[in-house]
Amino acid sequence: MKRYIIIAGETSGDNYGQKLIQAIKKQQPEPIEFWGIGGPKMIASGLNSLEDVNNVSVVGFSEVIKKLPALSKLLNRLALFINELNPDNIILIDFPGFNLNLAKKIKKNSQNKLHVTYFISPQVWAWNERRINHIKKYINTMLVIFPFEEKYYKKKNISSHYVGHPFLDDLKCKLYSSSKKDLGFDENKKLIGVFPGSRSEEVKQHLPIYLDAVHQFQQKNPNTECALGLAPGFDKSKIEQQYDIRKITVFDKNQLLMLGCCDVALVTSGTISLEATFMNIPTIVSYRLSYISWIISKILLKTKYISITNIMHNSMVIPELIQYNVTSKNIIKHLTQILYEDNLKIKNTLKEVQDLFLQKHNAINSAANYIITKNEKN
Repeated sequence: MKRYIIIAGETSGDNYGQKLIQAIKKQQPEPIEFWGIGGPKMIASGLNSLEDVNNVSVVGFSEVIKKLPALSKLLNRLALFINELNPDNIILIDFPGFNLNLAKKIKKNSQNKLHVTYFISPQVWAWNERRINHIKKYINTMLVIFPFEEKYYKKKNISSHYVGHPFLDDLKCKLYSSSKKDLGFDENKKLIGVFPGSRSEEVKQHLPIYLDAVHQFQQKNPNTECALGLAPGFDKSKIEQQYDIRKITVFDKNQLLMLGCCDVALVTSGTISLEATFMNIPTIVSYRLSYISWIISKILLKTKYISITNIMHNSMVIPELIQYNVTSKNIIKHLTQILYEDNLKIKNTLKEVQDLFLQKHNAINSAANYIITKNEKN
């Protein structure tokens, strides 16, 4: 029996991890055990969980410092377990702050030649490029999802393979196609989607501002409706008690189904902004951190933009609001521009970004095949 370690720490990682587990099982003829960390989807697909994913998911530098002792103990415990298990492959999905430190501990303490595959690269080309040194030392193969990343890593003499973006696998199958009417919305009104983030700290930082902006906007624009998309793990009833959700429909399941019906989406920076681009939905991308985390981020950031859409196009295709610019006033201004002035122009530019990704298909199956064949060669 083959044994794989697989580690993911966020909602998108749990989604991709589930699909990767399923694809490997389908392609691998002999039985496989999966051990590691993941969310409910990965566990439902057969992951033997070694830790609650909520205990390792933190936002920002100051927040990490608070949890550092507990995280350090966990990393040591995982590295010990992994070396004793001697798995056929170690698959790390995104989540670089945790996963790169784990890879370092595994390699340093290992008496075995363990193969570490990293699926969905840290954005070292955008910020904190010092992580390249960790990747060079402790990662055997990078499986990347952006077209330019393969060349970037090869220039650094790091083994890399471009598999495509996994979200397009689902989009091609039309899993998220729906209509406003199907979801109970008025087809004659503009729909604003609000996506405050996949972590509790992100929701606390962003949702009150988003809701205030939307309520003000709706008062002046009665031809609009609003929907709130909650990431898995959030309690819908608690969110409704804690925040001003009047006149807003809350989706705690199938938030991507709702996203596909939106005329504009207000999102916290993350995977959701690129997913909206693939679905041709104009977005406003925002991000706020604690003061200390923000100062450190400014020092490490290398790109002009925070969203992949803008980075890929090398222009401000969709508006970005960062730190103190995340205000109701600024959000209302951009909502007005997108819904009533620049909608068609933005959508046409989003199609240009989509075209950059469409040369690769079946990302999850390609990644699974690459992992399996690498094992056979090793």
